[in-house]
Amino acid sequence: MNWLHHILQRIRDLLLSFIILLYILFEDFIWKKAVNPLIKYLSAFHIYQRFLEYVHLRARRSTIFILFIIPFVIGEAIGILSGILAAKLYVVGAAFLYLCKVPLVVMALAILNSGKEKLLSYWWFALIYTWIMDKLDKLHHTIIYIKTVSLISHIRIEIGKLLMDLKKN
Repeated sequence: MNWLHHILQRIRDLLLSFIILLYILFEDFIWKKAVNPLIKYLSAFHIYQRFLEYVHLRARRSTIFILFIIPFVIGEAIGILSGILAAKLYVVGAAFLYLCKVPLVVMALAILNSGKEKLLSYWWFALIYTWIMDKLDKLHHTIIYIKTVSLISHIRIEIGKLLMDLKKN
């Protein structure tokens, strides 16, 4: 019976490693590579800055919540549809849908960041937000996450060396 427990634990660890790898890849490749440049691009627009200023300084919390929840829910629905398409191996359609999600989530996150103080004044929003941030913090401190990030970093370095060697030749 001990061997069965050991096998089940290994399967669980492999599944968790795979999920964490997907999370890291999405976080690293999509969000850091696509979202940050998009945020910098949008920040250059005066109307975008004025909108976030309005959210931060003058908007009521109910308005901020509505402005936040609409792009967030639509973006998450698109993400779910994208995942379904990817599971059915419609990779191009899934990638296109996921790219459509990015501007919506960027807007939702900008509204969240600008109006966070007012949104957190809803006790239930504060509870959910704190719970999510706590879970992400715990994830970032797990051994599997740390090892996976280290492995990806090592692979990147090796690929970079390989590409430099190929450029030299």
